[in-house]
Amino acid sequence: METVNILLGKSKFRILWHILFWLLVLIYYTLFFGHQGGYYWLTFRFVVFMLPIAIGTTYLFNYYLIPRFLLKKKIGWFILFSIYAFITSFYFISLLIFPFLILTPGPVNFAELDKSFIDIYFLVVGMYAAILVAILIKLLKSSYERQNLHYQLLKEKTEAELEMLRSQINPHFLFNTLNNIYTLSLKKSDQTPDVVLKLSEMLDYLLYECNSTKVPVKKEIKLIENYLYLQQLRYGNRLKINFKMDAHVTDQQIAPMLLLPFIENCFKHGVGKHRNEAWIDINLSMKDNNLVFSVSNSQADGKPAAEINASGGIGLANVRKRLGLIYPDNFDLNIHELDKAYQVELKISNT
Repeated sequence: METVNILLGKSKFRILWHILFWLLVLIYYTLFFGHQGGYYWLTFRFVVFMLPIAIGTTYLFNYYLIPRFLLKKKIGWFILFSIYAFITSFYFISLLIFPFLILTPGPVNFAELDKSFIDIYFLVVGMYAAILVAILIKLLKSSYERQNLHYQLLKEKTEAELEMLRSQINPHFLFNTLNNIYTLSLKKSDQTPDVVLKLSEMLDYLLYECNSTKVPVKKEIKLIENYLYLQQLRYGNRLKINFKMDAHVTDQQIAPMLLLPFIENCFKHGVGKHRNEAWIDINLSMKDNNLVFSVSNSQADGKPAAEINASGGIGLANVRKRLGLIYPDNFDLNIHELDKAYQVELKISNT
């Protein structure tokens, strides 16, 4: 990206690029018009004589007509002023032809000059070719800058949305975990230090390791295990948790804090509503180069499925948005109501 910016003039060498361009124009036309008759020095002086008009016309387009009219979609005004600009520059070029010939020292045998040299129309076309090339470079540069700005704004918008969604997820998770610790502290449980340690590990992950775009799946698994440990202490024997995963899954990369909200949802709308025994099955595997994460939990007593889906809270809503931002067209999320149970299955490709 930086190389492209330098080539397009977005650097301290911008003026040098302009000087180099017009030097190349001068050298090219000197060689092009002077090679047949050998009048290189005469041709060189003629191009130098005409070059200020070409430069003035070019910068009139590049720094006034194009940004003020063409880029602002004022096409009619742009065409009108462009015609005026070309006619005016052609007029001045025509006027300078005769002073140049008069000021040229020494006798010149015009009969021996190449016809392309004394043909004013061919000379004008040649000079305007350089002008059009410079204008084309300006248009390409403007197009690149607009496209780059669009992508930059889109990137910043996406990053801002992700940061907002992540900031919503973390307090939500922390709020639930602190409630668990509060419950254990009321019971004066001897396991409270272990709970605090688990929470410390999770906070360390959230504060220092969770800010990357992708993290190893094993770190997300560790976060889930700590969370399940806290919940198991809270619910005791009336909660059965079955967590299975393939051994090679830990080598994959995934967006942080993407899996835990599904498990949180199981407790919020499943286990937390049960009066008797409850269960949660979690499976993490690789199938056909897809990371497959499935969570099933027992249905809450008398809780309609429509009510559960509607009250999923910010957790699942944020996960859906994050999936759309991070894995567009590369994920498949399905939520099913089974016989006295609910199941969520997430498939992510290109992890």
